[in-house]
Parts: sequence; C-alpha cells; structure tokens
Amino acid sequence: MSEIKALGYLGFSISDPQAWRDYAENILGVSIEENNDGDISLRVDSYAWRIKLKNSDHDNLDYVGWEVSDKQDLESLKARLSDQGVEFQVGSDELAKARQVQELIVFNDPDGTRCEAFYGPLQLTNIPFVSPKGFRFITGEQGLGHIVLISKDHTAQEAFYTQLLGFKVSDYINTEVIPGKPLNISFLRCNGRHHSLALAPVPIPAKVAHIMLQVDNVDDVGRAMDAAEKAGTHFSFTLGRHSNDEMLSFYTMSPSGFDVEFGWGAIEVDDDTWHVKVHHTNSAWGHKFQRPPRK
Repeated sequence: MSEIKALGYLGFSISDPQAWRDYAENILGVSIEENNDGDISLRVDSYAWRIKLKNSDHDNLDYVGWEVSDKQDLESLKARLSDQGVEFQVGSDELAKARQVQELIVFNDPDGTRCEAFYGPLQLTNIPFVSPKGFRFITGEQGLGHIVLISKDHTAQEAFYTQLLGFKVSDYINTEVIPGKPLNISFLRCNGRHHSLALAPVPIPAKVAHIMLQVDNVDDVGRAMDAAEKAGTHFSFTLGRHSNDEMLSFYTMSPSGFDVEFGWGAIEVDDDTWHVKVHHTNSAWGHKFQRPPRK
C-alpha cells in the first residue's frame, strides 16, 4: 500500500462563518473552536482538528491533508515525488505549527488541488472530544472520512493517485446520478475504509463534490436528518444505501455549496480478498437527487 495511510484533514475558505457554526454544531454534531486568527477548527475525535474553516469573501477547497505514519514514510514519499519530477515544497516550521503536525510537504495533483502529506498530528487526549449531539465518529485508522474531488483530467488524476501515491482502486460506478448525464466515478482507498478519495468528472467549476462523515450508530443518522429538516437545510440526496460501500446516508448542502454526506454502516475492505468491481447504479435504494434550491 501507499505511504499515505488516511485522509487526515481538510481546509476550506468560507464566506459565512455563522452559518457554518450552526451547521457544524447542530446538524453534523462536531465541536467547533474559534481560533485567534478568526478561523474555525472542527473536531470529530482526539485530533486537535480535522477541518479548518478560513474566514474569507469566497468559498473554496484550500487543501487536502494526507497522513503518513512517520518521518521515514514522509522521506520515502518525497523521494518518489522527486524521482517522478513532481515538484513539492517542505512545509515551513510556521506552517507545521499552524497545521499542528510534526512535519509536512506540499504538492499539487494534476488538477491543481493542493495536497499536504504530514505525520505527527497533535492529539488532545487531555481535552476529550465531546459531540454537542452525542455522536461518535468512525475515524482512527480509517481517517477523517472521504472526499470526492471534481476531476478535470480524470485519467491523469487516477494515475497520479494510484500509480504515484499508491492508492488502490476499490471499484467504479458508471451511472447517471442526474438523468441524461453519464457519470463514471473512481473510488480509491489507502486503508480499510472503502474509499478515502473518489474522483468524479463532473463539468462544474467546483473542486469538491462532497465530503463524508461516518457515525457508529444508525440512529444518529436519523437524529441528524431530523435536525437538518428542522433547520430547513437543503437535502441534495435523500436517505439511501450506496451500491458499492453500502453506506446508509443522506446528503445536505453545506453553507459553502458543496455537500456533506452523513452516514453509517459502510463495509471495510480486506486487501487479501477484495477485487475491483463495477456498478451501474449509485445506490441500491434511495439517494434521490434533489436539485439545489434557487437563490
């Protein structure tokens, strides 16, 4: 497998901090911390933070943090990037301090998404994570969850993450999530989670389609749904069960316009027995697409 062991963290620029505070606490059930610089950090486990929200005049995915085990693995990744002619920068002490990690490097994927590979994330075991909704998130060796990137050059993106970074293909979905618009999605893993990264060649300007958080109790999915309905949050996809990872989930639109999948019950992949599959439907049932509300 890859030196990369998990999706470690995500960084976004956001234009509506208050809407994000309400959404993060009351629907997603994560805890928030107001940073001295005005940014917001979101926690879901013992890590000091998992999602950083930077106050801005626009909404954008700023970076994706991929965790490696230790300095040796980071050096191995640096050597391979150098051998393949992929430019990278060693993160400054100031950047490492800001990310609250021991060391990191920075490089871009073929579509220009900023990737950060790091080791040594700060743990706040002295300040236990407590969800304001009582949720418990599945992280640990499986990492934060998953992210679906909008791929401009799908072939180059898949080759970069599999052949260079060492991700493995779990499966493909070739379908029409939106009628009349064929969609071929690649699902990639770097640990036992079915996918930590998916690549979707959707012709939209956004960088990210959705991120996913997974809880360990199916009733918490229902509780989050109830909270979203009460708050009037837009459901991009209704409750459903995915065909490939078997996640029971629903999708709401975040204040930044991308979706957050909130789910339970996904399968775990055993590398010794898993084989690549193809699905022609996104979901076994449900997940009815609902167009975004008009502004």
